[in-house]
Amino acid sequence: MFTQLEEITYFNRSEIKKWYKLFLKDCPDGHLKEERFVTFYTASFQSGDLERKECLAKQIFRTFDRDGSGTVDFREFMCGMSALLRGTTPERLKWAFNMYDLDGNGEISMQELLHVLKQEELELAETDLREVADKIFKELDEDGDGNLQCREFVDGLTRMPYLFRMADGRPIMQ
Repeated sequence: MFTQLEEITYFNRSEIKKWYKLFLKDCPDGHLKEERFVTFYTASFQSGDLERKECLAKQIFRTFDRDGSGTVDFREFMCGMSALLRGTTPERLKWAFNMYDLDGNGEISMQELLHVLKQEELELAETDLREVADKIFKELDEDGDGNLQCREFVDGLTRMPYLFRMADGRPIMQ
């Protein structure tokens, strides 16, 4: 397992073993459940609206849970952490795309984007949020189908990183 994780993540064996020890301490059965993740996530961030933090935590959990089993195993956890902490810009953008694709259909709709923007706590009125979403779609929706595909999202935000920020407020491009 450690060898495979070294090959598919940006962590070395020593780091993986440390993460594994911590993971098993919190999840002795080897599976992180959504409720535990949400509790940990919301407790880790002191500021912000609890309902928004819980919603965001659930979105992040769903993105980590690549097989849709309802739990995150150690492999899924390490792949998600690798993308978030050490991934290339395109890898981080693809991860963000998967998080923002709320229904998992491979596209981000206007409604999904508006939902994400509301979670950002941008302190904008609904009409201003709609203007931001419209601008993002105008810039990124190359085929004009009213949805953002992963390629459009990744390519567009690589070219125009000023359009978007990650959920933690950190710029996607560093």
